Amino acid sequence: MIPSDVEVLDCCRRHVSTQDGTMPPVVFVVGTAGAGKSSLVTAFQRWARFLEVDVLAINLDPGAESMKYDPEFDVRDLVTISDVMHEYDLGPNGAQILAADLVAAQAEDVFEEIDGISGDILIIDTPGQVELFAFREASSHLVQVLGQGMACLVFLFDPMLSQTPSGFVSQMLLSSIVHFRLGLPTANFLSKSDLLEPEVLDQIMEWGRNLDVLEAALYEESTSQRMDAATTGQRSEFAIGQLRMMQHASIVPGLVPLSSESEEGLADVLSFAQNVFGGMSDARDGFAGDIEHEIG
Repeated sequence: MIPSDVEVLDCCRRHVSTQDGTMPPVVFVVGTAGAGKSSLVTAFQRWARFLEVDVLAINLDPGAESMKYDPEFDVRDLVTISDVMHEYDLGPNGAQILAADLVAAQAEDVFEEIDGISGDILIIDTPGQVELFAFREASSHLVQVLGQGMACLVFLFDPMLSQTPSGFVSQMLLSSIVHFRLGLPTANFLSKSDLLEPEVLDQIMEWGRNLDVLEAALYEESTSQRMDAATTGQRSEFAIGQLRMMQHASIVPGLVPLSSESEEGLADVLSFAQNVFGGMSDARDGFAGDIEHEIG
């Protein structure tokens, strides 16, 4: 039986809402530059309002030129890339690095700005360059301060890079490294899936489900690049070994198609947060399917 709007909303609030003045659960959106982080935050906030789920957004990207969501806090009020470039006489890359450290150094100030806000979920848009957010020690401190022990991470796979076996494996490894660095529950989403041809999308999803198929694709790709037999075998063996290790350790929870345009997968983002903070065991359980039917 398909639940009513009230039943769906009640289910959501029972598992993830905090309206008592404490910090709501936090979802950090992470991915490579151009993966669609800001688009996801915009679409998720708009979509959640339809369900009367109060999604609060934060922008942590000091280099953002514009945004279409309503931020509860915008880090550009503290620091911008252009200001850092001018004040410290730095180029764009150096300014990005310094700005990230300056933001992290003011983590407590950022927390004071948002402390006490009331909502169901807090979703955070991170800097475009994933290495600036995940691989600097100052950023780990920022995650700890803002997350307050109630945080998870959504990692976005770039759809163009995912179309080759090596590109797909590279992103799985990157997701695993980010998970290891930040120590947060992580879910992988294939961003902008609406841009992919159906057969390409099916192939990518099959790689995420079946490592044997991915292994064969890696061998085929290596052969087509005219690598010698030893290099081909070593490359594929390394990639598959890493993937099987991650699967065995339950580091990679799967791959879900996501489209900020068609709103596909947004219910899975909500369900993931619900399951993490509600103590459920499977990120595909919960009410994501019910929501898709309810709004379809």
